Amino acid sequence: MRSYDVILDILSGIENQPEILFRQVGDRFLQVEYGRVQRAYLPDSFRIQAIDRKVNSENIEGLIETVPGLRTNLFHFDPDIITIEELIGIIKNIEKEFKSIDDVVIESRIIHLPIAFEDSETKKAVEKYIREVRPDAPNVIDGYNLKYIALCNGVTVDEAKKMILSTEWYNSGGGFWPGGGFFWPMDPRCALVVPKYNPPRTWTPEGAVGIGGPCVFTYTTPTGGGYQLFGRTIPTFQFSQKHPLFRESPFLYRSADRIKFHETTEEEILKIYEHVHDKTDYKYEIEEGKIVVKEYLDFYNSEEVQKGAQELKRKQEEAKKTAPKL
Repeated sequence: MRSYDVILDILSGIENQPEILFRQVGDRFLQVEYGRVQRAYLPDSFRIQAIDRKVNSENIEGLIETVPGLRTNLFHFDPDIITIEELIGIIKNIEKEFKSIDDVVIESRIIHLPIAFEDSETKKAVEKYIREVRPDAPNVIDGYNLKYIALCNGVTVDEAKKMILSTEWYNSGGGFWPGGGFFWPMDPRCALVVPKYNPPRTWTPEGAVGIGGPCVFTYTTPTGGGYQLFGRTIPTFQFSQKHPLFRESPFLYRSADRIKFHETTEEEILKIYEHVHDKTDYKYEIEEGKIVVKEYLDFYNSEEVQKGAQELKRKQEEAKKTAPKL
């Protein structure tokens, strides 16, 4: 029997750039992946965004859409118009010509979102999980997940909240659920990490905010889910498209958007839901902006930031020894 390898081609890494893998994903999809080891390193996404922009500017006949992510990009194409080998060749040439991300500037809005920590609606999802799925769930402490998040990272609950509020959260791309985004901390000193629910929940309310691994997600509709929940924010998706912000698209988020959370009360969150879905007169606070990659790298690699990031990793390693296992 002939062996089958999903990796169709490889572009060797240069300098700090990992090798690039070109994977077959069915008959109509190609996945381009940076490196063989999973990592949450935002410059990978910055490069993917820049390459994605260049590929789409070429108006390649047969290329239907792209789905950029943290360290991958999925290319949807029509094999009757362009072969996968031809598409790989075009992407490889663009990658070879692209030497460095230092000069990249990415369009990146800042979306200011209010959040109520440990709200009652999200707490119902945790209670339902305990009642119907796993009564002995060790990640539920005092009826919620926030203390478990703190335990897994060797910090206090107040410190965990401060970390959530003090960094911007970068959207590497949409996925998992309609309108969703995968958000990563711009400041590595705020890179909380937690395991997901085991097994997952059967229900989560609209607007719940959780973290799984190092990634934050805001739930766009009532659904299942496995991220550790810490609060609730306002609507980020509207199927009816009644609100002016959602007229052109039911989705709030775009790739490369940033979220900045600020704390508020549950009463205020519920009031905003009414003014988004019913009265449709709530004004979202969204700033146009850019990520200047060189400036970000200077910040990321600074002695102060790296020292703080290493200290957090040390706390996380110590916490692994005592935090309840899922």
